[in-house]
Amino acid sequence: MSNIVIATAGHVDHGKTTLVKALTNIETDTTKEEKKRGLSINLGFAYLDLPNGQRVGIVDVPGHEKFIKNMVAGLPGINLVMLVIDAGEGVMPQTREHMDILTLLGIRNFLIVLTKVDMVDEEIKELAIEDIRDQLADTPLQDAEIIETDAISGRGMANLVKKLEEWTERIPDVPETGAARLNVDRVFSVRGFGTVVTGTLLDGSISIDDELTVYPGGKKVRVRNIQIHNQNVKTASARHRTALNLTNITKEEIQRGTVLSASAGLQPTWMIDVKAVCLKNAVKSIGLWDRVRLLVGTREIMARTVPLGIDRIVPGAEGFVQLRLEEQVVVKAGDHFILRTYSPIYTIAGGEVLEEAPKKHRRFKSSVLQSLKTKEEGNLDHILEDFLVNTDQSFVTLDDLAAYTRAAPDILQESMQILQKEKAVLQTPLGYMHAQTYKRLRGQAVQVLLAYHQKFPLRPGIAVEEFRSRLRKTLTEKECNTLLKQMLTDQYCKNTGGRIAAARFEITFTAHQKDVRKKIEDIVRQSGSTPVKKDELLQLDREAEEVLLAITGQSLAALTFEYVIAAEQYEQAVQQVRDFFRDHDTMTLADFRDMTVSSRKSSMLLLEYMDQQGITRRVENYRILNPL
Repeated sequence: MSNIVIATAGHVDHGKTTLVKALTNIETDTTKEEKKRGLSINLGFAYLDLPNGQRVGIVDVPGHEKFIKNMVAGLPGINLVMLVIDAGEGVMPQTREHMDILTLLGIRNFLIVLTKVDMVDEEIKELAIEDIRDQLADTPLQDAEIIETDAISGRGMANLVKKLEEWTERIPDVPETGAARLNVDRVFSVRGFGTVVTGTLLDGSISIDDELTVYPGGKKVRVRNIQIHNQNVKTASARHRTALNLTNITKEEIQRGTVLSASAGLQPTWMIDVKAVCLKNAVKSIGLWDRVRLLVGTREIMARTVPLGIDRIVPGAEGFVQLRLEEQVVVKAGDHFILRTYSPIYTIAGGEVLEEAPKKHRRFKSSVLQSLKTKEEGNLDHILEDFLVNTDQSFVTLDDLAAYTRAAPDILQESMQILQKEKAVLQTPLGYMHAQTYKRLRGQAVQVLLAYHQKFPLRPGIAVEEFRSRLRKTLTEKECNTLLKQMLTDQYCKNTGGRIAAARFEITFTAHQKDVRKKIEDIVRQSGSTPVKKDELLQLDREAEEVLLAITGQSLAALTFEYVIAAEQYEQAVQQVRDFFRDHDTMTLADFRDMTVSSRKSSMLLLEYMDQQGITRRVENYRILNPL
């Protein structure tokens, strides 16, 4: 069955805590101050076993206006909300604010629970229902079912349980994708066990002995024990209200608002890009550099607003905003948030995080607005393509994409196959690369080659290591190698005897260089099977060095750093060796010397080069022929 979490919400004294106790027989007002004042200050937690065997968690959130931030802290991961309304009072200001907050946080599943119905006559009750329908018209709650209850007498409670059961049966399972992530909403210490934290597990799963990272700070902790609904379990999965007993951390080192994750790669940020919806009845609009209270996850922090593509977002409107934060947060794209005024405090807006660690934007830049629009629309193919285009990573793995989108691997692979067919993305051994990224990196690489050819027009290309070193400002060695392999495959460059050249590059000699070339080739050719020292050739002309480099690998073969031989002469020697092995299994240095009529030193140079080229192989004091 699904892991279901239900929340209560509503105006103070409308009977939320009493309703939860009647349903579960669990007291959620736990502190002395809560009992003394008769209202919920902190989050209260309970659970209910339904007739169908489903156990659901219940979060009793505080209703008083002063404790709205505590209420928001309890809402991440909620599947269904019971909006509690007193039959004698109807919809009150905090009822409206709770409803606004719930809808801004993306919650769409509601039951309206009319409480204390035995304390009013039928006419007052009907007026309350009529008032509810009028005030909730044109809101996500306009069609929500109203359940009449009285927690003291028990009236309607069986019907409420039945309705909750019906809801749980149609709430789909949440896939356990991505690394485990939990926003801490309570921290306390248990004698003999140590630090315990609670929260709703938003992503993935957590098991005993798992290592988690604490954000902010990056401290590593281990899970000693897990409880769900006061029962010890080995594993907690997404949407479970969870208590974790942690090792390697004290109560003072962790607090509400902290994020626990199995991923060590989450990025604390000073900025987030969001889509903000300003309430119709908001007391003010969202303008440039307004100071606001940001409620996200289980945290409240101060932020400044920077509307994007618009001067301000007026009540009833929506738009993109970059929030510049006064403290770092750790959030994920898709998380919901609330904005409240600094002072006096009113809820004015809310929405969804689109980018969790953006760069600082120019307010009216079209490419920024288009990227945010893509993220808002939620088309996975477009979101993946947008991420690949804008990420600082040149190569992106499937794990990177899963961490960013929280989509299942099989769904991601399907989308990536579509993008590959459309030639928007290519796959490499290091991961996926967008076609635009490949074009940009390929352009940089080609510019490196062209600059080298301009400086050294007679060299067949740049050495591979030098080519890599010139690209390492933006790419690692492995990334350079992968890019080079892709460019060779796509024929944007070529390998010329171990050097890299632009695809259309050809060596062109001047008339003088042609004369120098002829002199070099004549000397080497006349030397026959005796290799020639390069130093002797370099004395011929001031351009001899560049000419020699240009023709090495073409008309000349470089046996070592010091010696060259005519390529024609070398090929003749190779053929002589192959002919020799038709009648012999092995060949000595003396055999080769006699066959080529060369000196012992020359024979050694030639044979060692043949060994390097894989023509022959030395075994003790003789050679054998390597198979073709």
